[in-house]
Amino acid sequence: MKPLPFLATGINAAAVALLMAPAFVTSVTAAEVDYEKDLLPILMKKCADCHSTKSEKVKGGLKFDDLKHFQSQFGDGKSWVIPGNWDSSQLFLTVFRPQEEKEAMPRKGKGERLNLNEVKLVMHWIADGAPINGERGPKGSMPEKIEDLFLDLPPDLAEKLKQERAVKPGEELSPSPDSGPGTPMPPREQDWTNREGRTIRATLLRLNGDQAILRLPDGREVPYPMANLSDESQAQARKSAGGQ
Repeated sequence: MKPLPFLATGINAAAVALLMAPAFVTSVTAAEVDYEKDLLPILMKKCADCHSTKSEKVKGGLKFDDLKHFQSQFGDGKSWVIPGNWDSSQLFLTVFRPQEEKEAMPRKGKGERLNLNEVKLVMHWIADGAPINGERGPKGSMPEKIEDLFLDLPPDLAEKLKQERAVKPGEELSPSPDSGPGTPMPPREQDWTNREGRTIRATLLRLNGDQAILRLPDGREVPYPMANLSDESQAQARKSAGGQ
């Protein structure tokens, strides 16, 4: 994974090297993102005014709801989507850029920005070969955690981007209104820290005896000994599993 184009200033070389290390990069092998079911509703909600068949003036020649037309924007070089290469795809770069940048999408005051979970969905879909219309390009890889992208940035810019991408109330999974005390939270990604202080991002699926069954961002399910988790992560696991 190469440094993102808009990170040309103030790049932390050590952080880039860390992100490129095998432990922090994963091949996309599971949990396929369905463009029409998972991604299109988000793009239509936040980008349709300028990039759909409903737009009075389509900007950039991009219509997300015309699948054949959108697919014609796939390719190499400076294309909206380069299957397998999210970090070179203009779609990812424009939704991730700081909002005040000229090529950011949407521009300040022109629409609601994608939150971090939605940006990750774009990244995952492209890394998975950008499957659409029954076709798929070559697959690529992506960081274990999208938050690792902020390691390249100056602290003030990283914090600004995190605030711009914050998940708003109601956009995260939450218990149903009739859930009582002790009801398990719906599975969602969380940070998990072991006793050596190393943190990963994963979804707790269930507890199985003395094992926490975690789903990694690439879709793999792995058992992890509860005893090896920090006290805080053990408590988090029990709470998420409903007090098992």
